Amino acid sequence: MTRYKIFLRIAENGNFTKTAEEFGYTQSAVSQMVRSLEGELGVTLFTRTKHGIFLTSDGRAMVPHLRRLCEDYDRLLSESSAINRLEGATIRIGTFASVSANFLPSVIKAFKAIYPNVQFKLLQADYETIQSWIFEGTVDFGFLTTDVAGSLKRIFLMEDEMVMVLPKGHPATQKKVLLLEDFAGEPFIFLDQGKKSEPLEYFTRAGIEPNLQYRVYDDYTIMNMVEQGLGVSILPKLVLYRHHQNIEVRSLTPPIFREMCVAYRSDDNISVAGKTFMEFVVESAKGRR
Repeated sequence: MTRYKIFLRIAENGNFTKTAEEFGYTQSAVSQMVRSLEGELGVTLFTRTKHGIFLTSDGRAMVPHLRRLCEDYDRLLSESSAINRLEGATIRIGTFASVSANFLPSVIKAFKAIYPNVQFKLLQADYETIQSWIFEGTVDFGFLTTDVAGSLKRIFLMEDEMVMVLPKGHPATQKKVLLLEDFAGEPFIFLDQGKKSEPLEYFTRAGIEPNLQYRVYDDYTIMNMVEQGLGVSILPKLVLYRHHQNIEVRSLTPPIFREMCVAYRSDDNISVAGKTFMEFVVESAKGRR
C-alpha cells in the first residue's frame, strides 16, 4: 500500500526527492518502489524530461483506481481500529439470576471504565436455554455449570457453594452439623432451572425422596417464600450475596458445590468484543475464588 501512496504523492507534486523526504525514504528507495509498481501493473507510470517528471497516459489512468484503493484501505484500518477499541459494540450474554444479580454488575462497571461505548444485552434463562443460545449464536457466550456445558468450549470460573435456606427460628439452625437427610420430610421449594437441578441430584445421590411442595423459577421468590415459613430450599451462595430477607443460611455437611464456567461455541463464533469481555470475566472471577 505504501507504493501506491508514494505514486499518488509523486503524481501530485512531480518530485521524487520531496516525496522521499515526506515518507522518510531515500530517493533511490522511492525510485525502486515506483519501478516495482510499474512491473506489477505492466505499465510505465512516469516520463522524465529536462522540464521535470510527468504522468504518462497510463499513469493518469491509474490515479483514480489507486486513490480509491488507498481510501478503502484507510477506511478498513479505521474500522479495524474501532473494532479493537470496541466502539459501538454490543456484547450478548446468556446468564442466570445469581450471576446477573451478584457477579456481572461490578464486572460490567469495571469493563465500561475501559470501553465506555460498549453495550450489553443480558439474556436470562435456565441452563438448557442458555446452552441452545450459545449453539445458535444468539449470544457470544453464556454462563453455565461445567457438567451442563457438554461439547461447548468452556473456561472454569469458580466454585459456588449450594446452601440450605431456612426460615428464622427453624430448629435446624441450632445444630452444629446439618445433613441433607435432616430435611427429607420438610416442605421443599424447588428452584426450576430446566432439566438440570443440582438440589434434586443431591437428594438422589443420598437416596432421599424430597417433599417437593413448590416449583419456582426465581431465586428471590424462593427467599421470600422461605421467609414466610412455606418451606426450605437449597440455593447457590452467590445469589444470597447481600440478601435482605429474614432467613437463615447454613452450609451442609459435606458441603455441596457447583462448578461455574463461561461457555462458547468456538473462537470463530465469538465477536472481538465478546472475546475481550469473556477474558475480562475470567480474570475478575480469579479474585473471587
